[in-house]
Amino acid sequence: MVAAMRRIENDEQYFRSLDWLLEKAKELDHPLIDERTKAELMQKYDFVAAGVMEYQQRKPEPSTPEPDPPKPEPEPEPQKKVDLSDWLDD
Repeated sequence: MVAAMRRIENDEQYFRSLDWLLEKAKELDHPLIDERTKAELMQKYDFVAAGVMEYQQRKPEPSTPEPDPPKPEPEPEPQKKVDLSDWLDD
């Protein structure tokens, strides 16, 4: 049986655990691993994976600031009518 669970307390331990999981996943996938060793390693792997998931759930998500609401577009200024009658009379 696996010893008392040592809790992942910080990001450094978390990332070391992820590295360990990747390394052991390769070992578990090796075609020449015997069944007894594979079963023992799988039990340890599951234990560490559970610790990683527990840390992920416990760790608060970094808060992202709310985006500023979109600014209303300025209303176009009304166009002034241009009197071209003087120009046409020439």
